[in-house]
Order: sequence, then structure tokens, then C-alpha cells
Amino acid sequence: MTFVNLPLRHVTERPEHVELFLARGLNPELGLDAQVLDCCSPAWHREQARVFHEAGLTCAVHLPFFDIHPGSLDRLARHVCVERLLQAVDVAQTYAPAHYVAHLDYRHGTYGRHQDAWRSRVVETWNRILDHTGDVPLFLENVYEDTPRHHVEVLRALGGRARMCLDVGHWHSFARGYERGDLGLWLDTLGGLISHLHLHDNDGSADQHLGLGQGNIPWDLLWAWLKSSDTPITATFEPHTETDFRTILSYLRNHPELNLDFPDK
Repeated sequence: MTFVNLPLRHVTERPEHVELFLARGLNPELGLDAQVLDCCSPAWHREQARVFHEAGLTCAVHLPFFDIHPGSLDRLARHVCVERLLQAVDVAQTYAPAHYVAHLDYRHGTYGRHQDAWRSRVVETWNRILDHTGDVPLFLENVYEDTPRHHVEVLRALGGRARMCLDVGHWHSFARGYERGDLGLWLDTLGGLISHLHLHDNDGSADQHLGLGQGNIPWDLLWAWLKSSDTPITATFEPHTETDFRTILSYLRNHPELNLDFPDK
């Protein structure tokens, strides 16, 4: 199954964005942030969920990540983080999500000297959140991590309760994949832990959310791995503009062998 990112803040600012998803039959991966959690009523969320579900669409939810530090060494800061994530899961359940995505949030500059302490705290945080999510899969996404090791260690410590969301654009820019050329290492190391992909292109200089083929990510390497994987894998496309979205459509039309079930409308 494939999804397209849709921050709920955009829905509050430009409700017509929803019409694009309804017209094209796009499953939304809905972004929850602090503003939406603080300002939108339960009735508003119920109405959005009704619109998507009556159109036959499946929703997913990206949990808050800005100023969210699940492995914080500050006890009070981590307490607030846990409370915000639990609130987000409560709201997200309105949408009957197929999955949740969240950021692991390992940053070497902050936690490099305290990796063991960070790891024990982040595992404790995600176990608490997983107790609240029930049977809905939780995927932990890479952002600033420059090695897949941190995800492997945390996911193993969680005992299979969570899985990996590989954001190839983040690998290419933040993890300096454009310099290191080590996507194969990430794929080999993470192996069967990957269950979800975030797909957007860039040229390596920044986290640009371009259409596939507009940057220089080595997509052929990813597609070859994807076709050889024995694990069911879903994906979310993350265009930031209508032009980028149309580029994705064009790319997928030209690569039917990928068998990504993306609506061709």
C-alpha cells in the first residue's frame, strides 16, 4: 500500500488540499504537530476522518517530531515528550491509522558521549507509547542518524514491537549518503527490519522534497533491493508541491515494473 504525506496543519490552512487526495484516491499519511493537537477539536478530527473514510481511503499518522526528544537525558523534558506522544496517539486513533511513523531522534552532537543512557531512555519511551498504540504498527524513521546502528540496537531492544521506516532522502542529505554512497550498507544492515519507506528526492545539499528522479538518489539500487525483499513493505511519497507530485506520477508510469500500487489519475 502507498500513501502521500498530508500535514493536518495544511488542512487547517488550506482545506482544498483534501480534495486532491479525494479526487486522486490517495491514502494520506497525516502529520500531527503541536498546533493541530492544541487547536483542533475532537469534532474537527472526527469530521476529517469521516471524509477520508467515506471516500474509501486508508489513513496513516506521522506522530509529532518537532521539539520531541524521546531519549532525552532530562527527566522532565522526556516526561513532557511522552505526554505529547500519548496525546497524539489518542487523537490519531480517530483516523483508524494503518500505521504510525515517529522519529528515533538520535543526534551524535547531543548524545554521542551518552549513547548507552540515551538508548535505555528511548527504549523506555517507545515501550510506553507501544503499550498505547495496540496492534497498529509503529515505524521509527531515520533523520539525522549517520549510521543505521542506532536503529538496529533500539529495534532489537524493543523485541520486534516496532519496525524501521527508511527515509531515503534523509539518508542522502542528513547522513551524507551523497558523499558516502553507502545505501547498500544501510540496506544490508537493516535487512528485514525495514517495513516502510519514505520516498522523496534531493541533490544531497539539503532535505529537498523533490519528485523522484529530480535529484540524484540512486533509486535503481533501492528498487533492486525492494524487489528482492521477502518482507512486505509499504511506502509514503513526500512531495512538497504539485509539480513534485506530477513528477512522481510520471516516474511511476515509466517504471511499471516497480508494482507500487499508486493511483494513476
